[in-house]
Amino acid sequence: MSKVTFENGGAFIRDTRSEVEVYLAGRGTRARGAVQLYAKAPVALGLTAGPWAVLVFVHPGIAGGLLSLLALAVGVTLIGFCIQHDANHGAYFRSRRWNHVLGWSADALLGFSSYAWRVKHNVAHHTYTNIDGLDADFSQTPFMRFAPAQPVRPWYRYQHLYIWPLYLLMGLRWQTVGDIAAFARGRIGESALRVPRGWNLAGVVGGKALFVLWALAIPALVYPWWVVLAGYAGFSMITSLVMATTFQLAHCVEEASSASPEDLRREAPEWAVHEVETTVDFCPRNPVLTWMLGGLNFQIEHHLFPRVPHTHYPRIAEIVRRNCERHGVRYTSQPSLRAALRSHVVHLRTMGRLGLPVEIEMG
Repeated sequence: MSKVTFENGGAFIRDTRSEVEVYLAGRGTRARGAVQLYAKAPVALGLTAGPWAVLVFVHPGIAGGLLSLLALAVGVTLIGFCIQHDANHGAYFRSRRWNHVLGWSADALLGFSSYAWRVKHNVAHHTYTNIDGLDADFSQTPFMRFAPAQPVRPWYRYQHLYIWPLYLLMGLRWQTVGDIAAFARGRIGESALRVPRGWNLAGVVGGKALFVLWALAIPALVYPWWVVLAGYAGFSMITSLVMATTFQLAHCVEEASSASPEDLRREAPEWAVHEVETTVDFCPRNPVLTWMLGGLNFQIEHHLFPRVPHTHYPRIAEIVRRNCERHGVRYTSQPSLRAALRSHVVHLRTMGRLGLPVEIEMG
């Protein structure tokens, strides 16, 4: 089959990039964004190391232990959204090497390979957003159906209900067998994933070993094994649910479009327009949520400018929205978290029932 390609350039992205460059060139703009970005690191690391130390060395009891475990989950989630995500996109430092070093926090503190993640997320997802078979995040057969082009299964009728337990387990999967399965296949979606060598291999193995050490091995020295496993499962499920839901609210909702590879080969749309129309912002006026999610409620801006630190996304959103109106590009922003969640559930319910035989009640 022929390769899926997009039209490069176009008036929309040309005008948008021009305005964003002017904004970033403003006096003190990059410095302010960097200060805001770097200030999050000690908070995230402190909320990770502090509760972990309390759990291991203080033995705070059941209530204190649960609170510490929750705080630990918050700290690791902040690392995922506010540190490793920017670093693995090359947005944290100017140096590619130092971005990879900091991005290794995904291996050591979240338990999944940053090497594989850069292919899964930066290449497969960001290049082929919401394209069935190419975007690995969007193709979850046989468990879920996100688009009309995907196969119909009877159990999808209930996916808006059973998807939440699956979100709880996504983190556990990547921390255990997910990376190994991806390396064994040699690809993520249709994007090649080469077996790591040298420093990359050391990073994969060493990061996984360090994660197992702090998450399981050291706690097992001071707690019964079943307490350790229960705590690890709870911590992993909380972080997994938050991260999975955040990304799904940006792409798997009623307002986001999708496509099959055949659609793209036939139409060859502009890449930037495709990214905007397959992505949705949510809660743009909630600064607390924006801070906690590392700006990932501004997913449209992130997809257009992934190498720009997330602290600039609220301001860039004004530029993107203005140019969308000027060039007739559909721009969607959900006003609240409740609205975004409702749209996600309705989309899942619609996709689950689409194509199934109609039930006729007689009486």
